[in-house]
Parts: sequence; structure tokens; C-alpha cells
Amino acid sequence: MFKLRFVTTIILCFLFALAHPVYSDSHQVQIENFLKWIMNNSDPKTGLPYSHMGDERYEKWCITYDAAVIALAYMACQKIEQARAILDFYRTNKDIWRLGGLIGGVYAPTGSGVSWLVWCGENIWMGIASFRLYERTHQKEYLDFAERIAWFIISLQNNEKDDVNYGGIPLGPAGNSNIAADQHLNYEKNQPGFQEVFASEHNIDAYALLNMLYFETEEEQFKEARDKVFRWITEVAYNPAENRLNRGCREKIDTAIASDVHSWAVSALGVNVLDSIEPGLAEKLLEFVENNCVSRVDYTRMDGQKVVVQGVDFTDKEAAKRLKRQPMVSPEWTFQFVNACNMLGDHLLSIGEQGRSEKYHTRRSELIEEMLRLAVPNDSGLAYPYATLADSPTGHGNMTPGKDNLSAIGAAWAVLSLSEADPLAF
Repeated sequence: MFKLRFVTTIILCFLFALAHPVYSDSHQVQIENFLKWIMNNSDPKTGLPYSHMGDERYEKWCITYDAAVIALAYMACQKIEQARAILDFYRTNKDIWRLGGLIGGVYAPTGSGVSWLVWCGENIWMGIASFRLYERTHQKEYLDFAERIAWFIISLQNNEKDDVNYGGIPLGPAGNSNIAADQHLNYEKNQPGFQEVFASEHNIDAYALLNMLYFETEEEQFKEARDKVFRWITEVAYNPAENRLNRGCREKIDTAIASDVHSWAVSALGVNVLDSIEPGLAEKLLEFVENNCVSRVDYTRMDGQKVVVQGVDFTDKEAAKRLKRQPMVSPEWTFQFVNACNMLGDHLLSIGEQGRSEKYHTRRSELIEEMLRLAVPNDSGLAYPYATLADSPTGHGNMTPGKDNLSAIGAAWAVLSLSEADPLAF
């Protein structure tokens, strides 16, 4: 029996090698150039990245989420000291904590606050980055930092069993009552407060962080909080009629489509956990994005090169029409989809489904080539616009940056995907 298992393992490893080459090796030059751009467009004193170059409204801003993902990209390439500089800035700087969490953005050269809204999602990503750095260094201060953020989001978890959002994590804490618009959507007092809105995106992130911390610490409260979040995902986020995820919920479920949550669900929950919700759900989620949120667009790069690229929009094609804009491609959200394809392909290969596995590994490779055509070469390395349309509505209450922007988040996700590093997978 042992010999049979051994032979089977060898065969599966051989098939894996044939179907799934080491993409990170074949794209090493691009990885280095994306990293070069990030490092050349980071503040030399603080080490913090500039989120949006070329848009004067955000000159030398560092968005908290961007900083976390860039720290993860550094870790994927063994640049631990650069990652450590970012994490240490957020971990030790008491001036950027507010309402129990980290603020949304700082001015990179000084570290002073520029966006004082406190989002759970940005905090969670910083927690994930800190946990990953703890994995690399075994230095307890990074585990402590990740736990501090986890306790912050647990303090906001909805524990009202009769409420539709029971178990969910809101967008953020309630604001200062002396400031009318504080912690409200779009910073408008007539818009809902962060504590009223529950997004699938933030809850999937929270599941990932809480899951990591539970398995590391065996702290039962992390498991309890994770399981409550999972309840919210299955009862509120999951749309069984369409085998996809809803965008979130306030008093009623918001059935709008956010393409990123489908990719992140595959990465963060994994195929087996998604199967417990609905058999084959991982494939169904990715097929939904493929059929509804992937478009081919014309784009003229900043260097004058005209390209045609296929990738993932922030929302579905019907929503783009309602917004009176053309479909657009987000490098960030496309690379997240690439990671999900990779995870699903690996899983299918591990259970002997070579043909189905090849479909997703091939799709991964195709979309990487699409995205590399979109990358803008310059003296600083390789970079991306935030999306292929500037100053346009994403469909989720915000606009893309202005014309001729180069945004660090696309380069960071390129590094992660090309390196086959999925920060949500555990």
C-alpha cells in the first residue's frame, strides 16, 4: 500500500511540473523592475511608498492598504528590511492611531496624517502583513501587532443575533460625534456611517486574519470571531441564486457586484471551505467573474504605446453601462483574479484533476501576459496606471485617480502574482 501511495505521489508531482511551470522564474526581470519602481517611488527617509504618482491631489500620499500590500510584496522577494521599515512605522507611530485603529493615509515624507478615516479593511491588511512578517522573522512584536488589529476589529463585530448582519465586521468604527461627517461614506453627514455598513470585502479579509491568528495562537476567541464572520459570509455575502457574492449589506443586502471579493474568497477561504457552502463554489465564483467582469479594452500607455488588453473591471459590464462609462481594466483586481486561478488550479491538480487544473493555470498565464502589455516602462522601472480609465467611477462610490497617474498598488500586486505569493492563502 505504501509503494502504491509513493508511486501515485511521484506521478502527481510529475504532472504538476508539466502543467504548472514556475512562472516566477520566467518573470524575474519584470518582478525586479516592478520592485525597482516601487523603491524609486518611496520616501527615502520613512520607506513609505507614494500611492499615486502623477495625481497632484494625492502627491506623496501613502494609503495604509497600499503600504501593507507593498510590505507583502517586499516579503515575497526576500526584502525583509524594507517590509520591516513599513510595519515598524505603523506599529510604533502612536500619532496615526484613531478610534482604536490606524488612519487611512499619511504624507509619506513626514508620516503625518492626510486621511483620518479609519477603515477596518485597511487595518486588517496591515494585520495580515504583520503576521506574515512574524512568520518570516519569528519576532513576537509583529505577532502582537497583528493581534492588536484583530482585537480592534473583534471589538466592532456585530453580536446582535437578531440582526441581519450578526457576525459581520463593519466598514469601521463610529466617528467622533462632534464632527458631523466623521466616519461617513464620502465624508458626507447624510451618507451612512461606517458602523452601519458591512462589506463582503472586509469580512473575507477578516476571516483570513482571524484564521491565521487562531492557528498560530490557539486563542479560542479568534476562532469564535472567525466562525461568526464565516456565518455572515454564508448568510449575507453568498448569493445562492447566482452562485456569486453580494457586495455587502446595510439594513438590506446589497446585491451589487464587486469583482474582487470573488477572487479573495477563493484565496482566503480556500476550495474546501467554499465547497462546504456550495459544492464547486470556487469554480463558480471564478466563472462568474470571467463571464461578467472581464473585458478587452484599448489603452494608450504613457509612453505612447497603444495596446489592447483583457482584464478584470471593478464591477460587471451592466453596472458599467449604468455608470455611463466603458468597461475598464484594473491591474490590481486582475492580479487578484490571477492568484485565485492559481490556487484553484493547484487544488485541482492535487486531487488528480489535471485537465480542469490546466484550464486555470493556462488562464493565469494568459492574464499575466495581458497585464504585462499594460505595464508602463520608464527610468524608474515598470509601473501601472490605477486603471485604464482615469477620473472614472469604479462603481463602488469612488473614482479612479487622474490622467497619467501611476499607482503603486498595481505594481505591488504584480510582484505578488508573478512571484506566486498569495497573501490571503493559509
